[in-house]
Amino acid sequence: MTNLPEHVRDALVRLAESSDRASPTVFAGRDAEFDLLNAAVRGAQRGEPGHTVVIHGVPGAGKTALLNEYAARLLEDDGGTEAPTIAVPLRPGDLNDPPVAILQEIDRQFRLFEAPNAWPARLNRVAGGASQLGNALLAGATKRDFNEFRPSTKASNSLPIALDDYAAFRFDRRDSTIVLLVDEAQNLEDTVQVRRHLDALHGGVRAQTTVVLACFGLANTIERLHELGLSRLATGHVRSIGVLSNDDAERTVAGTLDAALADFAFHGASADAQRERWVGTAAATILAESANFPHHLAIGCRALAQVVLDEGIEEAPPVERLREKCRDHRREYFAARLRPWAYHMTALAQAFSNRQDGWTPVGDFKKYLMAADDFGEPVDGRKATTILEELCSNGYIEQHSGVCRCVLSSLSSHLEAIRPEPRLQRIEK
Repeated sequence: MTNLPEHVRDALVRLAESSDRASPTVFAGRDAEFDLLNAAVRGAQRGEPGHTVVIHGVPGAGKTALLNEYAARLLEDDGGTEAPTIAVPLRPGDLNDPPVAILQEIDRQFRLFEAPNAWPARLNRVAGGASQLGNALLAGATKRDFNEFRPSTKASNSLPIALDDYAAFRFDRRDSTIVLLVDEAQNLEDTVQVRRHLDALHGGVRAQTTVVLACFGLANTIERLHELGLSRLATGHVRSIGVLSNDDAERTVAGTLDAALADFAFHGASADAQRERWVGTAAATILAESANFPHHLAIGCRALAQVVLDEGIEEAPPVERLREKCRDHRREYFAARLRPWAYHMTALAQAFSNRQDGWTPVGDFKKYLMAADDFGEPVDGRKATTILEELCSNGYIEQHSGVCRCVLSSLSSHLEAIRPEPRLQRIEK
C-alpha cells in the first residue's frame, strides 16, 4: 500500500466529499444543449420574442451541472461584443418575489461569481483563462453596492424593466443580455406573481436589456409551465437530456480521475504509462457500472476516491471494491428516486428486465402490476394506468404506440438485479 502525499489526499477528499449538485471537475458533452441555449440568446438579441428554453430529464441527468457550465462559459465567451452577456442561476421560489427582490438575488449570484476560486478558477479550468470582457466584468462591474440601486417606478411591477434598470446600474449600459437559468423549474409555484413574471419574460413586455428565460427541471416541467400560462413554448426550444455518449462519458471520468491523481508519483521509468493504465482500468470499471448516466459517473469517481483514501494506491486499481460501491450507490439512488412506487418494484422488475429489445407491451406492463402479490402490491386497471403515467411524467419510462420501456439502461440493470425468481410450486404432501 502506498502512502498518499498530503496534496493528493486533499484532492481525493474534495472529490470524495463533493455533493450530488456540485459542478463536475471535468465537463464533457451536451453540445446540442449549448447550441440550443446560444441560439435562444441570439434570437432574443435580434428582438424575436418567445425564446424560452426548457431542458428536462430525470434526477441525476446533469441538468444543474449543465446550467452552471453554461453560465461559466457565457461569461468566458463574450462573442466579440462589447455589451455584457451574463447568465444567473435562480431557484424556483425566486420568481415568486417582487422584481426588486429578484434583482437582489441576481446581484448576489453575480457577486458570488467574482469570489476567490469561483468564476476565475472556473474560467481558467474551462478555457485556459478568462476573456477580456470577463476580466473587465469581474474587475469593474461589482464596484457599486446594490444598496445604491434606485430602480424606476415601473420596475416595481415589471421584471423586464427592473432588469433593464439593473443592467444600467451594474454594467453602465442597457443593451446587455441577462439569461435567467431557473433550476428545479417543475417546482415553480402557481401564483399571480410567478405567472406575471413568466409571461413578461416570455415576450409580453419589452425593454432595452435582452432577457432570456431557461428552465431546467424534471420531465413534468413542460406540463408545469403550460399550467402557468406558457402555452406558446416552441417545440424546438425543448430538449430532454439523459445519458452521455461513450466518448463524453469516458472523457468525464478519465479527466476527473486524472485531476485527482495529477500529482501522485507512480514509481519507475514507466510512471506515465503506469498512471495511464491505472486510471484507464479504474475509469473502465466506472463506465461499465454507470451505463454513461451522469449521476452514476460522478458517484463512481467519488467511490474510487474514497476507496483510495481508505486503502491507498496499490499496483492495480481496486476493481472489485469499486464495483461493489458503485452497485450499492446505484441501489440507493433508485430506491430513493422510485420511493413513490416502492410497493410495485418487483412488478416493474418483472415487466422491464430480461427484455432483449427493452420494449414491453403496455398491456403486459399493466398485467404485471395487477398480478397477485408475487409481483408486489396488487392494483386495479385504473391504478396501473396511473402508475405508468406517473413514471412517464417523471421521465423514467417512455411510451410509444402501445409499448413502453425504461429510459435509462442503468434502471434496466437495477430492475434485472431485483427481479424475483419464479415462484416454485409447493408440493403438497
